[in-house]
Amino acid sequence: MVSVCKTCRGLQTSQRTTGDGTSGALQWFSTTLPVLRRSATAGCRGCALILQGVLLHHDKFVGVSEDRLKISAESFIPGPDKHSVQGHLSVELRWKLRDDAEADAPELDYEEKYPDLKLEFYTEKDGQSPFSAIGRGIRISQDPLTDAGLEVVRAMIARCLSDHPKCQNTKSGHLPKRFVAVTSDDGSNGVKIYEPIDDTVEYLTLSHCWGSKQNILKTMKSTLTSYRRNIPWSSLPKTFQDAVAITRSLGFQYLWIDSLCVVQDDPYDYLDESHKMSDIYSGSFLTIAATSAPDSSHGCFMPKQQPFKIQVTDASGSLYKIFVREQPSHHSFKGQFNEDDHMNDWVIPFNCQDAANMQTPLLKRAWAYEERLLSTRVLHFTQSEMILECMEGIQCECGRIDNPMYDPRTTDTIKRELANYTRTNDILAEAHDGLCNGIDAVASQLADTRLDTDDTQKSKVKEELIQLWSYIITEYTARDLTFDRDRLLAIAGIARQLLRYPILGSYIAGHWTCSTLNLLWYPSDASHSRRSSSSKVPTWSWASVEGSPIYFDNTTAMDLACTVNFPCDVGRNGGGLQKWAPTSGDRIEISAAMAAEVVLRLDSAHEYSLTKNGVSVEFTPDVSKSRGHEQLVPGETLICVLASMTYRSSIIGFVLKPMDSQPNSYTYRRIGRFECYECEFNVNSDDPGDAEALLGLWFPEVEDMTELDNSPRRIFSVI
Repeated sequence: MVSVCKTCRGLQTSQRTTGDGTSGALQWFSTTLPVLRRSATAGCRGCALILQGVLLHHDKFVGVSEDRLKISAESFIPGPDKHSVQGHLSVELRWKLRDDAEADAPELDYEEKYPDLKLEFYTEKDGQSPFSAIGRGIRISQDPLTDAGLEVVRAMIARCLSDHPKCQNTKSGHLPKRFVAVTSDDGSNGVKIYEPIDDTVEYLTLSHCWGSKQNILKTMKSTLTSYRRNIPWSSLPKTFQDAVAITRSLGFQYLWIDSLCVVQDDPYDYLDESHKMSDIYSGSFLTIAATSAPDSSHGCFMPKQQPFKIQVTDASGSLYKIFVREQPSHHSFKGQFNEDDHMNDWVIPFNCQDAANMQTPLLKRAWAYEERLLSTRVLHFTQSEMILECMEGIQCECGRIDNPMYDPRTTDTIKRELANYTRTNDILAEAHDGLCNGIDAVASQLADTRLDTDDTQKSKVKEELIQLWSYIITEYTARDLTFDRDRLLAIAGIARQLLRYPILGSYIAGHWTCSTLNLLWYPSDASHSRRSSSSKVPTWSWASVEGSPIYFDNTTAMDLACTVNFPCDVGRNGGGLQKWAPTSGDRIEISAAMAAEVVLRLDSAHEYSLTKNGVSVEFTPDVSKSRGHEQLVPGETLICVLASMTYRSSIIGFVLKPMDSQPNSYTYRRIGRFECYECEFNVNSDDPGDAEALLGLWFPEVEDMTELDNSPRRIFSVI
């Protein structure tokens, strides 16, 4: 009787069963590298195969003690739909302990964390293998321009077109001024700038990293005329050449590339075309994304590592080939929560850590984030495979990205959530023709939770839209911009898509005036934040702070009678009122029933508290290393405006600093958001007070909180 290896069961499915005959993952073993090595040395052909495949990737765990390297394996049992289950053997390696995990990683148990390395053992062609646990794998194209590669692209696009109603219509409201014509009249390989004369042009777009050196090919005033005639092929960087090649191969004549289709040294052209981004990318049939290229010299089609070939024998000595490769991690496209979780339970940013995007630098760029959300379809070219992301789903070459059997992590759903509102005929939405008509100044109640029964649906949609917008801003601010001046410009295209919902009110400097609760934003890490160099961005806007993801407070338990008036008059020469002010903003007026003069106290380096009547509360400014107008001086008087109580049993509000140059004008700058969970007594006390105690301690004159709406108000003008 032949003995069966206790470690791997000979990788024979006859030795293992799920027990209930259903499809799913079949666990083979969970062991360590030394155990696997001993089993292979003892003569197990299955363990020897796994060991050889692991050691072929030893460069991934150089310096790691073998005792720390945990190895597990699983295969998959087909169900009724046998085509949905792949025949490969998945081998996972883990060696990073909990203490090695990134400091900003979500709080997950180590065993639930995605493996440090994931390998796939598979066969090709006839799928013959001496190990029934190892079946045929899915081929990943090495060159997208080959017949096989183009067949994959066309198949993914065809599935999108046939299955996704929201992806059907890509007709643009406003065409860009220029395209790159990829076919030449004289049959040469060159391209040229083409300026369309009608609105029937079908085109593709390119999303790419410019790179830190900024030495990218650009259209300037001096070159526009010559580029209309011809742009020599040799002058195009590799990324542009690849984008032109894929455009031609898919049968299209026109391609939009930002650096060539916008005159870069013409500020009017730059601003005009930037405001059209929502139309340019949403009107494109397909966006080509050079997702793994750090700059334009690397090309779209990054070289892929060839799979390793391992020769193995069966019991009779017949030779077989087994292939092993590193599985695409999809890490940059995955979130750390369940697919069915409500937006309130999302963990954001989804995956903006440097480690997650090491192989996808484009996903760390702010302009590219807008392009990705606006595009109907984005074809990502990564180091491992092609990924098609659209308004209703996501596909990949390996077939695993959106299948929970292989990876239970959810894919990034913000693009799809946005499409639910921008690609729908919702009765609450109305079409807009670009620049909206003027309206009166909008005054909205901060943290108002009362609902008119006739407007329940409208209020629910408004709440969900504001929540979605806040998540978009958090994701957007977690990404990198080269120029501060683009902070509001590079998100305006997404805001323009939401103008079809009048319930959102005006859009000024990154904020929707229907929900001034969003003014209670805060940077996640003030130690890395700084004020924007752009003088057009007011301090009350999230866009005034650079260097840190921005978070928002969108829920409240009690309104503290604080209202905000957004002036919509952005014209400086009597031009009247308008509601679309995407890149600048004027002052707002905060009307507050509970506002107190407090004294700033320095507790330690860059750690502050606010104190009044012998009671102190911790305070973190928006920018910890302040200077200029925002220089924080211990002992100075600031204004603390209480806005609302939250379901977290805390009190939140604004901290304002008077303008030194206008001491009697009641003009202030925002320097931070205030949140109190508990207050500290400066005199002898056994325990700190809770947040609600602060109301009576700082505002002893307020005897009845239910009468706040009828209390005297103070007005603060914030710039």
